[in-house]
Amino acid sequence: MAQHATDPLPGFDPNAGTPIDPATAEQWTKNYRQQPATEAELTGAKRINAYYFSNQLLDDIKQQAGCVGLRFYMGLDKPKAEENKQPEYQLLVVGVDKNGYDIVPRPAAGEQPATDDGIVGDGSSKCPSVCDPTSPLQTGA
Repeated sequence: MAQHATDPLPGFDPNAGTPIDPATAEQWTKNYRQQPATEAELTGAKRINAYYFSNQLLDDIKQQAGCVGLRFYMGLDKPKAEENKQPEYQLLVVGVDKNGYDIVPRPAAGEQPATDDGIVGDGSSKCPSVCDPTSPLQTGA
């Protein structure tokens, strides 16, 4: 892994994350699904309710040297006009080191990355179209 700053990022907690009550999760996903359409959705973008990543991809990222957890980034794929496709939300996943730094290729002074270390994951399966119709997180009242 490329060497990054040795001081932890302010406020970074390598142990962040905790289980939550299933009823809370159901309510939060329902709240999300009931939000008014965004500007992007009004112009044709599809609202994504969930993203699925395989264990293989997540394991490959987690097994990188120095990785203590995962960070997920939101993205928006804006196809070229000639592709005749609507923008699509993306969820990207990267490893994070003990100081809170992303384990990703970093730019050097020129255009090429200073290092090839790091995996940026994408290619998730999205819901909708591939959803669990029995999940209370998808159908919660």
